[in-house]
Amino acid sequence: MFKFLFNKKDNYQKQLEHFLGFKINNISFYKEAFTHSSQKANYNYQRLEFLGDAVLSLVIATYLFKKYPNLSEGELSKLRTKLVNKNILKEVAFKLHLDKWIKHQLKDSELEKSSIYCDIVESIIGAIYLDKGLLYAEEFIKNKILEQLEEVTEMEDTDYKSQILRLAQKYKWKIKYHIEDIQKDTNQQLFKVALFLNDEKISEGVYYNKKQAEQLASLDALKKLNIGG
Repeated sequence: MFKFLFNKKDNYQKQLEHFLGFKINNISFYKEAFTHSSQKANYNYQRLEFLGDAVLSLVIATYLFKKYPNLSEGELSKLRTKLVNKNILKEVAFKLHLDKWIKHQLKDSELEKSSIYCDIVESIIGAIYLDKGLLYAEEFIKNKILEQLEEVTEMEDTDYKSQILRLAQKYKWKIKYHIEDIQKDTNQQLFKVALFLNDEKISEGVYYNKKQAEQLASLDALKKLNIGG
């Protein structure tokens, strides 16, 4: 019986080490990093989140400073803000399936409204920093987060919905966005938004929030109309 319990704990650490890609020195840091305050434990991830936020900001700032030597301070700051915003970190959490590690007592409705997913990304960075040091935390950020950079830079300064609305005003079009479907599970909502031009559906967009789904529908419309995007 005691051997079984030991192997169960050991298996948890092995799975986490496989995910992280390195040997863990102190498993308690990671247990704390994945524990939400609703769990009513003697610890939660909030302090590690605070630390991880600072480490993430430092690593991202250093990366951008070296990669874009011609960008001004304001441009670098803007790009960093876009890269580490709540939506990006939430997507990172989903892609990494961090939800399977999180311990909480939140209802589904509370979970969706909370910032738990983006918080967890920062808290795990804090745990890695304390357990293994800055180089390991930096490697995790580069492998798991910076891959989102290309997507973010492509989205920079693009407001396709505004472009469509300006064209609608110019050509007297009637524009309407309509949510056609919301797919729900315990982790996220996926919005399917259709764009109607003069009561005719011309495009649609699908994303994890309504605003970005509208942007994608607008981009698709611009391409079909062959007037932008």
